[in-house]
Amino acid sequence: APVLLSALSSWLSQSPCLSSLRYTANSCWLSILYGKRKNGDCKRDGDTPECVLCSEGNEYTDKSHHSDKCIRCSICDEEHGLEVEQNCTRTRNTKCRCKSNFFCNSSPCEHCNPCTTCEHGIIEKCTPTSNTKCKGSRSHANSLWALLILLIPIVLIIYKVAKSRERNKKNDYCNSAASNDEGRQLNLTDVDLGKYIPSIAEQMRITEVKEFVRKNGMEEAKIDDIMHDNVHETAEQKVQLLRNWYQSHGKKNAYCTLTKSLPKALAEKICDIVMKDITNERENANLQNENENLV
Repeated sequence: APVLLSALSSWLSQSPCLSSLRYTANSCWLSILYGKRKNGDCKRDGDTPECVLCSEGNEYTDKSHHSDKCIRCSICDEEHGLEVEQNCTRTRNTKCRCKSNFFCNSSPCEHCNPCTTCEHGIIEKCTPTSNTKCKGSRSHANSLWALLILLIPIVLIIYKVAKSRERNKKNDYCNSAASNDEGRQLNLTDVDLGKYIPSIAEQMRITEVKEFVRKNGMEEAKIDDIMHDNVHETAEQKVQLLRNWYQSHGKKNAYCTLTKSLPKALAEKICDIVMKDITNERENANLQNENENLV
């Protein structure tokens, strides 16, 4: 027996595929090195397990594992202002960065915003991690303050009318968007779901999230990694699973893919979250335009 263990240890240290190997009564468990995946279980004690390389540029593994699948490489979504900084290899995922004239000041960075263009000069230039800082116009600022004081009564009236309109129309519009595919695609096909993911995750059970991402292409090895990295935090597991799916899917048609895959009641809750935010943004934009027209 000591001779057998010594021979096994010597074989293991020379294996280009395995980083560790332990035996139970009827099987062996492999810990596979970076850039490879298991291609078959051990048939009996003493067999050499077979490992194969991940597909270069398409999938990777960046730590020891026991899976028969590699992880799909992430994409750098140009519609989110991202570009490739380092290509995906067998042992490393794609590394993204902001495109020229875009910045991102959050971590992790999921999308980049366009840099602001200054009318009255620049204090600090835009960088990959911070927006442009612009010089202000004193006379313009004074005019805005005067206009604000004059428009307070008008703003209050507009606010009350807008809130009343929201209460009357929000539910009908949302239900229409949730049940009518053409209407939903027309209005929400390219909505950026990134900022809504935490709220969406709150509405879903972990089993619903796992079923959704699995049906929409997420590798089982990636799901297992996320679950293991947040083993005692179910809320964070849901958020990270949805974020990784969204990063892989991209912005285009992500909303439709999500809501079409969920039960109607859950899809309507998510629709309500998104539509409420979009309605508020449109009301704010309309209010700003009305204020500018009065100047």
